[in-house]
Amino acid sequence: MTLTDDSYTGGEIIHTGRLFFDPDINTEIQPTSPYTENTTRETLLADDTIYDDGGASSGLLTLTALGDSVSDGYKATLTVGVSTS
Repeated sequence: MTLTDDSYTGGEIIHTGRLFFDPDINTEIQPTSPYTENTTRETLLADDTIYDDGGASSGLLTLTALGDSVSDGYKATLTVGVSTS
């Protein structure tokens, strides 16, 4: 891979990204198993240095409840664009 002034040519570029969850839904989910076993402190979106408050275009997942209870689960969707050029 060769780095020019503003781009790369040749080689392979891999992007690692992050996905974010709605804080209101997190509040509902965190008190349920298996999340109650988690000892890692949650980073709130307001405190996250990566999330830029841009909603779905910034990686915020769209969650759809699969039933009436948190234990029924959620379906997450996110549209991702990929440029092959």
